[in-house]
Amino acid sequence: MNQLLFQNILSKFPSQYIKFAFAYGSGVFKQLENDPKKSNSMTDFVFVVDDSIKFHDENLKMNSSHYSFLKYLGPYYLSKIQNDFGAACYYNTLVPLKIDSENFLIKYGVVSEDALIRDLYDWDYLYLSGRLQKPVRMIKKPLRKPLPETGSSTKTLENQITDDLDPNQDNIGINVNYSFESVSKSIDLALQTNLKNALHTALLLLPEKFTLFELFVCITSLSYSGDFRMIIGENKQKVENIVTPQIERFVHLYKPYLIKETFENHLTCNFETGKLTQSLNQHTIYHHLSLLPKNLIQTIVNYKFKTTHFYDLEEYIYKLTHRVDYKDIVREAVTSIVKHTSLSQSLKGVLTAGAVKTVDYSVRKLKKMVKK
Repeated sequence: MNQLLFQNILSKFPSQYIKFAFAYGSGVFKQLENDPKKSNSMTDFVFVVDDSIKFHDENLKMNSSHYSFLKYLGPYYLSKIQNDFGAACYYNTLVPLKIDSENFLIKYGVVSEDALIRDLYDWDYLYLSGRLQKPVRMIKKPLRKPLPETGSSTKTLENQITDDLDPNQDNIGINVNYSFESVSKSIDLALQTNLKNALHTALLLLPEKFTLFELFVCITSLSYSGDFRMIIGENKQKVENIVTPQIERFVHLYKPYLIKETFENHLTCNFETGKLTQSLNQHTIYHHLSLLPKNLIQTIVNYKFKTTHFYDLEEYIYKLTHRVDYKDIVREAVTSIVKHTSLSQSLKGVLTAGAVKTVDYSVRKLKKMVKK
């Protein structure tokens, strides 16, 4: 794996303000019926920054062409648009990069560390938290400048960022020639909490008996439920196409939390056969409901009980535990969060991308959908 590529990518941006970054999607991991090695494949990145205003200020100097007409508003208002609208993430799309005489096409989002942590813990938007419920490639900055690499062969971006990596480990991307700083403890804890949030939610939606594949399909579908782009612009088999070739990566992500649930007698899991059985008694249902992220459980209460008065959250969770339709209630609450976020973020994307790139990006999505 050419770790130097990661550093070359970050060097094109104000990396001094990037706490860490990750790459995701079909441009990084193989999906069924998708070939990320094609020259027109776009790779998605997210840059987590500690100061959005300073990042945009410097990025405007380095990469003004990446921005739409909004660049004329200046870094302060770019930061306001980033944080106050949609999912608190500002995307520049269809950005061409030239690295070592090779041309790449990327899309990158900018999010503040605080906003990301809130979404991971509470599912304020279920947007980037949804991305991080699936395998991604963590990119970490070097503490010292990496040595030049010699004799490297020409590869696609997908080749260079996926070779010899172990998904979502603390040492991901670490090459023996480099020394990397860890993601901050606060982000590490938030990432772990997000995975647990996804597992508890999925277990509430699943029947007594299911498979690891069905579990991961359920988890992956959470952030797509209610997304209008799944009706127009996305392959209808997208979720299955994501999960099928990545079962081992999903197992690697969720195995510690599945083992914990097994120890606590909430389920049994056989990793060899891929079969699971969970308890559906009220004690276990209450256990999962009480560990749902803040925004999801509040959405459930507001949606089902329609109260604007002060309420004891524990009391409503207890009431929900005794309802036969608790699965439908949880599912509808997830859909509600995603529906609102996907619409507002997409409308924001029209502004941040500009008219030409919006049309180009939409045509690409529609071509993929028709093709599949």
